[in-house]
Amino acid sequence: MRPIKKIEHQNQRGVSLPRARATRAGSVRIIGGQWRRTPLVVPDIDGLRPTGDRVRETLFNWIRHLFVDLEDRTVLDLFAGSGALGFEAASQGARRVVMFEKSNQAVAALKASQKKLKADMIEIRSGDSLLLTERLQESFDLIFLDPPFALDMHEKVLSRALRVLKPNGMIYMESPKEMDITFLKTLGLEIIRESMTGNVAYRLLALKED
Repeated sequence: MRPIKKIEHQNQRGVSLPRARATRAGSVRIIGGQWRRTPLVVPDIDGLRPTGDRVRETLFNWIRHLFVDLEDRTVLDLFAGSGALGFEAASQGARRVVMFEKSNQAVAALKASQKKLKADMIEIRSGDSLLLTERLQESFDLIFLDPPFALDMHEKVLSRALRVLKPNGMIYMESPKEMDITFLKTLGLEIIRESMTGNVAYRLLALKED
């Protein structure tokens, strides 16, 4: 598969990255599937950036185009936060969704939403995403990756995520718009779809075909 569009990135490592927006307590809504319009609680946690409605709509249109649908697909959400991506995937038919989240406050909100929706296909694990990924004994069709921007850890997390990505699987990544992404080539990844909104870039990635 080949990238749909290439964008020149002039930033190099070491350039200051935009700070993640602090999010006031509120809610986001699931946009499609069996739980469409259901609100999810967004805890008041510094730096939490729920993926917005328009971005999720675009992302899941990409996924449906490439996967046809999410039925029987397994999904890993490495930095679940509000759960907007993971619950969206479950709502739209994913067979199994595993969420990792470090914040106890966010985990409590995720578990409350899971209980409310009776979402038995979702498993929520509390702890450090890097350590939890290393311990995984299963692989996934789709991985969501949206680490805190200020930590500049995208390359490190991607390298761990690749270990549990199924053949022909895809990774969705959010990052600062101007972040240097030359490491994608080093990791053997190519951009399948990409777009920008504000200071954030969002991309769908896959391993390059031989």
